[in-house]
Amino acid sequence: MIFSPRKDETEHRCIGLITDFGLSDPYVGQLKGILAKKAPNCRVVDISHDVAPFNVAQAGFFLAASYEHFPEDAVILAVVDPGVGTDRRIVCLQIGDRLLVAPDNGLLSIAMKQTWKDLRAFDLSRALEAPKKVSHTFHGRDIFAPLIAWLALGGKPENLGKEVDPAELVSHSWANPTITKGQAYGHVLHIDRFGNCVLNLEAGSLGKPESIRMVSPAGGTLAYVTTYADMPEGEPGLLEGSQGFLEIAVNQRSAAKRFGLSMGDTLELSWED
Repeated sequence: MIFSPRKDETEHRCIGLITDFGLSDPYVGQLKGILAKKAPNCRVVDISHDVAPFNVAQAGFFLAASYEHFPEDAVILAVVDPGVGTDRRIVCLQIGDRLLVAPDNGLLSIAMKQTWKDLRAFDLSRALEAPKKVSHTFHGRDIFAPLIAWLALGGKPENLGKEVDPAELVSHSWANPTITKGQAYGHVLHIDRFGNCVLNLEAGSLGKPESIRMVSPAGGTLAYVTTYADMPEGEPGLLEGSQGFLEIAVNQRSAAKRFGLSMGDTLELSWED
């Protein structure tokens, strides 16, 4: 059995969870039930289960913004898996001692691009062989949960699957914005409950211009500010948000409504360099 625990098991690594399962169905509870059964002494932290359905980019942002806030040996599972049941791989990205596990659909690409630490990647698709019964539509419960429990109890990814070049993992354009002199093409990764629009542009990546013009998909001038209060009430700006990425905001209003922005939108910004 691939996931047989060691008899001298003493490790109890923290587990983090990101899914698009929501909380109105039993899916999260079933996944966590498997974790409680197989790794009862491991702390489980819910990062979010409200990723928009099938939105790999949003999940990738949540993962990249969150993993460094966990213990250095944490194991984090991110399951947004439109290709569940197909031949897509199950992969693990090792950043320092942390393990990030996800389907190989681009979900890991922002975290992989953002880190300064040495990376290792492993193909853990062999985990598909472990369970006696597998639902072809719910690998989160039947494949990923037992795998995560095994890793949290001291299992080593190199003992399950071969190491692969991190550059071979699936990536998408939303993980790789284009920035040139005085111009950037970005992507709206997330819109938070306040209407702030988080972009795939890392904090500081544009320098410190006084103002920025949004060329598309909506026009408008954005003051480059440090805090929300630096903008007059109802006025827009661009600032370095708490998650390490630039965000378009309107003081005490919704930037998404102001500019008609949605998750997945691409936009062009320009400024005097």
